[in-house]
Amino acid sequence: MNLRDLLQGITAQPLSPLPIAGIACHSKQVRNGDLFIAIEGPNQDGHAYIEEAIARGAVAIVAQRMPSSLRREGITASGSLKPCPCIVVRDSREALVTVATRFYGHPSRKLRLIGVTGTNGKTTTTYLLKAILESSGVAVGLLGTVAYELGGRVVPSTNTTPGPLELQRYFAQMAGEGLPWCVMEVSSHALAQGRIAGLEFEAAIFSNLGSDHLDYHKTQEAYALAKRRLFEYLRSDGRAVINVDDEYGRLLSTTLPHHEILTYGLERLAKVSVQNLRCTWQDTEGLMTTPWGSMEVHTPLIGRHNVWNWIAASTTLLGLGLSPSAVVAGLKTVEQIPGRLERIPNDLGLNIIIDYAHTADALRLVLSSLRELTQGKLIVVFGCGGDRDQTKRQVMGRIASLMADHVILTSDNPRSEDPEEIIRQIEAGFPQGFQQFERIKDREQAIIAALSGAHPQDTVLIAGKGHEAYQMFDHVTVPFLDRQVVERYLHSRHSFAMSSQG
Repeated sequence: MNLRDLLQGITAQPLSPLPIAGIACHSKQVRNGDLFIAIEGPNQDGHAYIEEAIARGAVAIVAQRMPSSLRREGITASGSLKPCPCIVVRDSREALVTVATRFYGHPSRKLRLIGVTGTNGKTTTTYLLKAILESSGVAVGLLGTVAYELGGRVVPSTNTTPGPLELQRYFAQMAGEGLPWCVMEVSSHALAQGRIAGLEFEAAIFSNLGSDHLDYHKTQEAYALAKRRLFEYLRSDGRAVINVDDEYGRLLSTTLPHHEILTYGLERLAKVSVQNLRCTWQDTEGLMTTPWGSMEVHTPLIGRHNVWNWIAASTTLLGLGLSPSAVVAGLKTVEQIPGRLERIPNDLGLNIIIDYAHTADALRLVLSSLRELTQGKLIVVFGCGGDRDQTKRQVMGRIASLMADHVILTSDNPRSEDPEEIIRQIEAGFPQGFQQFERIKDREQAIIAALSGAHPQDTVLIAGKGHEAYQMFDHVTVPFLDRQVVERYLHSRHSFAMSSQG
């Protein structure tokens, strides 16, 4: 591609057909021949790194303002005078979306897209969609919180929804692998920042609206409006799939214009609903009633709150033309989803669960599902992330104290905040006189304390981090995975038992 083709219609500045080898919006990722696009972010301003980008080989710059260093004819980089054109645009973030789409050849046009938004359930729903489609013989790409699955390879996730440059690159890789479908989580941040501009979805799913990310969106209203924007990217013949058990979902279902709306829920007022639910530690069964007929459903996915996720996936694919028999067969194939009600096998008679629940609604739903299944005590270990929405901390403390038999407060990702202060804020939600809790700041020690204090038939829920393989402190990120802590503990118990027998 060349500079003139990439920026056509974006600027009135005269442009040369300068060859462009690649695009970068982070200066340290620039290679020789690249176009560097300077983005103003919440924490860093790319305009401050323009000289570094040129020194690393950028041959042209797109920016929202002309840097003083480029107001002369050239810029000294690595000891030499190196002319570099700078194209000033109204909004460099918008320009990045257009340029990236053109550079990679509009790859999303070669894919059938399904987007999922909502406070909770996005990851599980996308994995369900992928499992059902693959069971019917269709190859599927996936973009979400846990990983980016591109067909030939799996890339660790850095954001729930990749930035616009990465997004187009991943779409191009999926199209190159011949994948016909892509299912993706669409976060409120991505919607507010316009990362998915230019995409067209065959179906858009709304799962629920809780309270989260208010550190970014500031108000619940702004958060809700960001979620609603996903439906602006539906194709004219696209399906809006909405959970009407959720209050905001009911509002959406009556106010979205010009689209076929498929509602789902546990209540009979939804177009797709489920009755006769039976939930066990092994599986979930129910009768799903739909406009395409009633069908008996069986899935190894446990937990009553997960029912909304598999109804959402089923409703979407039925609405897109998949046969009821294919949907029922696909639901039987679902495997364990990393960090989502992830059950750790053990010979101690314990139900050990790792879950990503890091919002008040998610914690309530998971504890409710586990309470229904638990015969012994329900123990929960959790904390709250630092430098994030603080309004949920007391609420999560209140929920844990009312729904669990024992609570252990610990660190999550404290970032720049004092872990002890975060724990105090959670504890402030406990009712007066509540004493069934411990404070153990070290997360590994907190998990070990929960496991060592549990008895057969007890359930230990380790909440908040799920699949995350790190813990973030002030300017330091260290390797940490809840599952590995559990597995080390179980191994040590097994080794001790074997040595005692010897």
